[in-house]
Amino acid sequence: MKQIFTSVVGLVLTFSAINPCWSQDRFAEEFAPVKKELTDWDPVRGEWLANSMVAMAQHEAIPTRTFPENLTPMEMLRLVPPVNQDAVREQINGGQRNASETSAPHWDLMHTMMSRTGCSPRQGRSYGDPHLSSFDGASYSFQTVGEFVMARSRSGRFEVQSRQQAQSDDFSLNTAIAMNVDGDRVAIYAMNKPDNNSQTALRINGEAMTMERDIYFLPRGGTIRYSNRSYVITWPTGEVVKAEMRGSGVMSFINVSVQIYPCSGEQYDGLLGNANGIDRDDFETGTGMNRPAYMSFSSFGNDQMQQASNEMEKEYLAFLARDFAHVWRITPMTSLFEYLPGESTLTYTDERFPRVHRTLNDLTPNQQATARKACEENGVSGDDMKGCIYDMAYLNIPGNPRPAIHDQTSGLTLGRVEGVVRNDNNGVVINSVKQERGDGTPIAQPLGQQQGVERNAQKEEKVVAPQTQQTQERPVQEKPVQEKPVQAPIQINTGGSRGSGTPTNTTPTNTIPQNRGGGGTAPAGTAPVRTTPTVKPGKG
Repeated sequence: MKQIFTSVVGLVLTFSAINPCWSQDRFAEEFAPVKKELTDWDPVRGEWLANSMVAMAQHEAIPTRTFPENLTPMEMLRLVPPVNQDAVREQINGGQRNASETSAPHWDLMHTMMSRTGCSPRQGRSYGDPHLSSFDGASYSFQTVGEFVMARSRSGRFEVQSRQQAQSDDFSLNTAIAMNVDGDRVAIYAMNKPDNNSQTALRINGEAMTMERDIYFLPRGGTIRYSNRSYVITWPTGEVVKAEMRGSGVMSFINVSVQIYPCSGEQYDGLLGNANGIDRDDFETGTGMNRPAYMSFSSFGNDQMQQASNEMEKEYLAFLARDFAHVWRITPMTSLFEYLPGESTLTYTDERFPRVHRTLNDLTPNQQATARKACEENGVSGDDMKGCIYDMAYLNIPGNPRPAIHDQTSGLTLGRVEGVVRNDNNGVVINSVKQERGDGTPIAQPLGQQQGVERNAQKEEKVVAPQTQQTQERPVQEKPVQEKPVQAPIQINTGGSRGSGTPTNTTPTNTIPQNRGGGGTAPAGTAPVRTTPTVKPGKG
């Protein structure tokens, strides 16, 4: 009898492995008690939330929102009353205990989401030329050129990559970021658009997109909000990235803030550290390297800073730009960016940069005092002050205080949904009447590959003026373009280094890179090329 039972179990597992739809249907059945708890709370929102959570677990597009709120599944889950959350949590804990081998990763995701309902977020950022502040509060200057893993989760649902390009021999800036938003690929380019389309910085799953509404719904449940030259990308699992478009007087660049939830059991790594609450190991985890004794220019008090030799600091900066940077460089196989034909991440790699390291000690006391005053007038204080002084004194980049990331659920009260409500990228439709736009025109639409495309509204666009190192506002004339559907979501490669969390240590080819930091161009009309293969998502 035992042998028969073992054989049956083996056949079941084999069948589920080769028939994923069978295992997905099984998880949906196992999830039924959770769905009942949510629909008992709210028949409309609860059913959408339950179906969205199942879709997320199965790496599928979530259903259309059937209520007027522009929320992600995680944001809606936070609005479930505590008593209903407790009931849902109990059901999820039971499902996790009794999960089969095939449904265990799905229940792990449900557990992670419930853990984040009462979790305080933690923020890291990369700003200026650039300075990095880790999730655990360590700060350092990261003067190098290339494309890097800024932050990622070991589940493979969250990753942020950054591109740093040279402004001169000694300073670089973030000019692009690319993200895996739980299966949707989102990229923002301040410079060097991958398709010669200069009308918008935003790319969604490879398509150039213009934001004509203040929010765009991603297929897998995330959202993109745009206001005042800033994009806010929210994951369906709760993580948030805020990308602020800026100008140095010579180049356009991006200040990037990343918000995560480390108390959910998720593991993180990348340039912004491991979010374990210890700032001293943010430059060591997984590297196996011996770093110089000097920490970073912002981790010392004033007295200690004066005692540390300038040579030691420069040695430490060289370690970060060389050894530490090497650990987190992406490869053609792991890149989330789009490229012009013939390009790859190696096009943007220069391991010889910077030619010289600059420090605060290289500045005169008067230069430091002048820069400090300007930073204070811009609202900068605390741990961000030294980075601001550095940017102001060397590049005349105004201070950028640590940005607040607004909680979309704060103060929100959910009323009863009356009538037929459909909320998608065309706006909210109630009883078949479009409320936000009545002309049937999509709110967010692809721009395509054509040149000189204009949109249908007057918008303010920052124009860099190198002669005066100032910025000025000018309106961009826009008019409608033909709608083109968004590409189907790619399946992000979660295997290899991304699935295991071990950094990739592939040494780039020692060739002289084609430096596009100065804004080089390619022939018009060429289509972007992706070097990342389509791979099925891993577990988690």
